[in-house]
Amino acid sequence: MNRFFFEKFYNFIPRKKFWYNFYVLWRAMQKMSLMMKNFILVAALFISFIFLSEGKVSAQNAFDAEGKKTGAWIITGDISKQKGYADAAKVQEGEYKRSRKVGIWIKYWPNGEKKAEIFYNNGRPTGDYKSFYENGQLEESGSMKAGNLVGEFAMYYPDGTPKQKKTFNEVGETEGLVTFWFENGQKELEFQTISGKETGKAEWFYENGDKKKEKTFTGGIASEPILFERKNPPYKDPNPPVVEKGPKAKGDENSAQGGKSGSQIVDGYHKTYDKAGNILMDGEFSGGRLNDGRHYVYDEFGLLDHIEVFKKGVFAGNGVIGSKDKY
Repeated sequence: MNRFFFEKFYNFIPRKKFWYNFYVLWRAMQKMSLMMKNFILVAALFISFIFLSEGKVSAQNAFDAEGKKTGAWIITGDISKQKGYADAAKVQEGEYKRSRKVGIWIKYWPNGEKKAEIFYNNGRPTGDYKSFYENGQLEESGSMKAGNLVGEFAMYYPDGTPKQKKTFNEVGETEGLVTFWFENGQKELEFQTISGKETGKAEWFYENGDKKKEKTFTGGIASEPILFERKNPPYKDPNPPVVEKGPKAKGDENSAQGGKSGSQIVDGYHKTYDKAGNILMDGEFSGGRLNDGRHYVYDEFGLLDHIEVFKKGVFAGNGVIGSKDKY
């Protein structure tokens, strides 16, 4: 290598430490044999190339010469601006190529638990994916192809109990058996599909496992449902409706009998009346409330509108108005 050429080259480039060391090395090589000089020069250039290349690949959240995202990226709360994430918290991480997601991307919950794991090809979800609840339990799993769900698909409740399972064909239509479950693990619905249309018998169930109804599908068109009575063991509603308690005593006990006002009625059987003499309550009282009996309700004109029946302090329905009640 010509000394004049190298010194001109050295004076042209910025005087960085790397090039200064390289120049010192070259001056030392002048005292070596030609073969040794060439060997050391090639080795130094090769090592420098590897070093610089690795530095470029390992760069994080980088942009290419066209200003497009490239390489490994970690999206944090301060970048995504998603609510609930601290500035330094990971929201998602993966790799970009020309600003398009490629390979496996992982999303996170604000607590740091994995939220989803999705494989991308040229910016589109492709292949297997999984999503997770905030407690780390698997929520959903499936596969994507050309924007469609394909293959086996499953969803789960937060405790890991299956929620639904189905299979999709290559064009994203359900194919074969489709099953849904209640949170208690009992089957809720099951039917078959062909090219996305229900076919054959579909069965619905109660949460205790008893059959609720069934329909027969032909080309996606359903027949009239067949209904079934619930059997034992009896179903216990985990969220029973709020039951209306017996109303508080109203009006006065028959004044002709020297009775007391509603708020003072003691436990036992009583009849109460309003000031116009209309009966208000008739039955057994307990704790100042109608426990077993009838509560008469009048409209704005003072006419009997309906009768509420209570049994053991619980509303049991409306009673029938008889001739003796019309006063």
